[in-house]
Amino acid sequence: MYSYVKHKKFTKRKMLLLCCILGVLGLSYFSYYNMNQKENKETAVFKEEENVVLTLADMTQKGVFPFSVKAQTVLEYYDGSNHDVDSITKFEGVYRGNQGIDYALNNESFEVMPIFSGTVTEVKEDELFGQSVTIQSSDAIKITYQSLSNVSVKQGDEVSQKQVFANAGENIYHKDLGIHLHVVVEQNSVVIDPKLVYDKTLEELK
Repeated sequence: MYSYVKHKKFTKRKMLLLCCILGVLGLSYFSYYNMNQKENKETAVFKEEENVVLTLADMTQKGVFPFSVKAQTVLEYYDGSNHDVDSITKFEGVYRGNQGIDYALNNESFEVMPIFSGTVTEVKEDELFGQSVTIQSSDAIKITYQSLSNVSVKQGDEVSQKQVFANAGENIYHKDLGIHLHVVVEQNSVVIDPKLVYDKTLEELK
């Protein structure tokens, strides 16, 4: 015996309704897709490298001492000559010539200022020399200040002469000096005696 199922006819009315529903759904999806594409374009983020933009100092300014107190030289720059103050330091049993000048004030802290105005290119905690700040003042002159405390600048900051950016502190490498400031000057990437830049203009030090 056969069973009989009556199939309902798909009327034009129902067909039209179905087409309308599909059309609305398609339109909604299209609008949603376009909106997302637009938002993605507008909110796209591109990570750019952080490069320090150097603002070079006035080439006519003259180098000044990096402090306003009567700090004394406690370790000279090593140039092979005899000095009234030692220029060789001993660390872990090894003697080395000093590549900068160290200043101290009876083991008291004192304010540190730039020898020349310039741009801070590096601020770091050095394992041996303590807190360190490097300032680029011209294409030729770069000066690093070490054995610092209370550093108040960051990479990219502009600093001017007589602007306090740190205090003298301590480090492991020159532990026997107590609280002091260590200054290293580079001219065209060559370490030189810091005394050579005092009272000289950046123009003269090209």
